[in-house]
Amino acid sequence: MTTPLYHSTNAEELSAEDGPFARFRVGTLVSFATNQAVVSLGGSTFPAAYIRGTNLLAGDLVYVSNQSGSWVIHGALAGVGTNLLANFNPSFEDSAPGTEPVLWFLANTAGTSTAAVVQTGDAPDGSQVASVGTAGGGATAYLYSSPIAVSTGDMFTVSAFAGGEYQPSDTATADVALVGLWFANATNLYPTTSSADTVIVSVNDIVQKPPYTTLSGSVTAPVNGFMRLALRTATVGTQQVYWDQVIVRRTL
Repeated sequence: MTTPLYHSTNAEELSAEDGPFARFRVGTLVSFATNQAVVSLGGSTFPAAYIRGTNLLAGDLVYVSNQSGSWVIHGALAGVGTNLLANFNPSFEDSAPGTEPVLWFLANTAGTSTAAVVQTGDAPDGSQVASVGTAGGGATAYLYSSPIAVSTGDMFTVSAFAGGEYQPSDTATADVALVGLWFANATNLYPTTSSADTVIVSVNDIVQKPPYTTLSGSVTAPVNGFMRLALRTATVGTQQVYWDQVIVRRTL
């Protein structure tokens, strides 16, 4: 899910700008079922109509229009590439609730965090998310993916949903980021990297979900070897961050 963000307005503000003319955007399909499609765009998630006979998949980049407050999906964009994490549990649906996400790995860079799969009715994709946070104190951790083969100069677009899960006593100060990790082979784990970590996009003081915040950006491989995409979570006290629908696409 590359989810280009044209500006930081929400869906209602986007609609209010339209006037009598249609406006077009590129968003990311969150979910698709008969007579029900949900799109993420500009940090907001909303339902949209689609053209009869259209076949869409969660994670597709879609071309949408808005006129007089109505959103319509015109189709999925071709040439943007498949999700390279499609077989590596990108939405954490392949793990039982309460367990660590399979095909993902946790590395503590400061303090101690835990990662577990959680069922939630507001998950952007499916019914489960990965929850990362502390049980007290402060900590920063990488929850990072299975490896993707890369060559120097390869370019990728990456994205994920993240949402704060705060207790009444918490303040909304959790920080998140997408980080590229680089390895010489497919078996090395963090911190046995072959190049410096690459921070792709970061958000401070992530808001209580819903809504979930869309993180997206681009990264260029500095090495021949393997990339693992890390979901960096910095929390204190009982703060947690919910992650979902992680997408990596090759663009060059």
